[in-house]
Amino acid sequence: MHNLITFSDIRFCYAQVCALGEVNFSIQEKTLTALVGPNGGGKSTLLKLLTGLLHPESGHIHCERTIAYVPQTPSFETAFPLTVWEAVLMGTLGVKIAPLAHYTVDQKQKAFDAIEKVNLSGLEKRGIGQLSGGQLRRVIIARALAADADIIALDEPDANLDIDATHELYTVLNRLKSEKTIIMASHHINEMLDIADRALYVRGTVTEYLKPQDLKEQLKDGLIR
Repeated sequence: MHNLITFSDIRFCYAQVCALGEVNFSIQEKTLTALVGPNGGGKSTLLKLLTGLLHPESGHIHCERTIAYVPQTPSFETAFPLTVWEAVLMGTLGVKIAPLAHYTVDQKQKAFDAIEKVNLSGLEKRGIGQLSGGQLRRVIIARALAADADIIALDEPDANLDIDATHELYTVLNRLKSEKTIIMASHHINEMLDIADRALYVRGTVTEYLKPQDLKEQLKDGLIR
């Protein structure tokens, strides 16, 4: 399979504190890669390097496709009078924010398809402030899908969700990985590793696991902390 993303000898420091060093790995297309590691281990830093929000001190990041970054907190104010349909449709505009724009038939179809893929059909007219936490996370993912991003980077999309919402989210992500390249960090390690195609253990550097279940077993046995 083709590698869409390659990190080569990446090093990044915050002032005198180095968050990541000697990082080398690759990610293949149409796979789900799980980021696992302790708090402060560098997972969020790695995602921000991947999306260009941060830049490495040394090394090279090769990425061939477009990336949508889905942070842990929404990028828009939920009190704003915006419907699910409008929020997702605006994803087709890229970086432009134009609520009064005249959307093409193609843009509307992309938004419709994205809403359907995240299991939110029927909620198009609902205000984003009326959504549950799980529904809102799926709106943000739908917006990334509508933007036609090839790679979706997720930073703890399941944070503070209940069991049912978490299960629904992982069902959606497990289905989406057949058409998008997904890389995500989460503290729901077992659920994430169960649907992952590969895993990266991030703790100052990165260890690759081509079989996520191998990492799951090592964590269960206390071989990695």
